[in-house]
Amino acid sequence: MSIDRRLVFYEGKYVYLKVLTVEDIVESDWVGWFNDESMSHSNQHHYYPNTFEDQHKFLASCISSSKIQLGIVDRSNEEKICGVVSLDHIDLIHRHAEIAGIQATKVTKSKPELFIESWSLMLRHGFEQLGLQKIYGGTFHPQVAGALTRVFNFEIEGVRKRQVFKNNAYQDITLVAVFADTIQYPVF
Repeated sequence: MSIDRRLVFYEGKYVYLKVLTVEDIVESDWVGWFNDESMSHSNQHHYYPNTFEDQHKFLASCISSSKIQLGIVDRSNEEKICGVVSLDHIDLIHRHAEIAGIQATKVTKSKPELFIESWSLMLRHGFEQLGLQKIYGGTFHPQVAGALTRVFNFEIEGVRKRQVFKNNAYQDITLVAVFADTIQYPVF
């Protein structure tokens, strides 16, 4: 089953970003990403089991003026989403938002272009359509922070020491941000 083109919000060279639907919960592995211990090793999931009901509630909560969450579809396999990317805590007064994403690493680990292009499209949306001045995020995975600084020119704003308990240890969160006048978009 191919994706419904009417739900495609952005079309890139490697990905489509689409509006998430109930069908995405059922037809993709979205529910399972958060139950997969190895996939959740370097993110803030897998503390509690994830159910279809939980995912339905989450999807309903995404309908908000302060959040945009889109499914990532690999254009070489349009059957189902392989990740999600979001702008959350959108603040149109102070002009900033938080970016986050998750991808099905078993599907996407050999395709970094999917991560790069999906984030590029979402960052462009934040800066060029919403008029944001700053987009920020945080990670305890050092490779993610490094990739964001190299690929998009994110800056490290600081570190929250021992902020997250994961993998039987307290992890530091590296805070990163990029600004409308300093972002670099990769060329595809």
